[in-house]
Amino acid sequence: MTREQFYEKFIALLQEVKPYPGEDPRPTSRLWEEGYVDSLALLDIVAFLEDLVGREIDLSGDAITNFYNMRAMYDGYLLDRDGEPAPAGAQDRAQDRDGA
Repeated sequence: MTREQFYEKFIALLQEVKPYPGEDPRPTSRLWEEGYVDSLALLDIVAFLEDLVGREIDLSGDAITNFYNMRAMYDGYLLDRDGEPAPAGAQDRAQDRDGA
């Protein structure tokens, strides 16, 4: 999935789970601080990401920083180790292979 496709799908999800007035968020918009995301919307966002990557998202440690903005989510969960868009489940398979 390209970055633009992700942004488009993510914005559609936000409009469904937490409608907001005004402009759509930009890739670097601070989603929490600007009111686009709250704790309830986060549950839907995690499920959305898990569907896209084909695995459970680990929310321990500093994983919450991946939810700061759309760019961080895409970079943290949808890119492979070479910085290319990863097919669903590819990150999980790479971690299994590398023992990470």
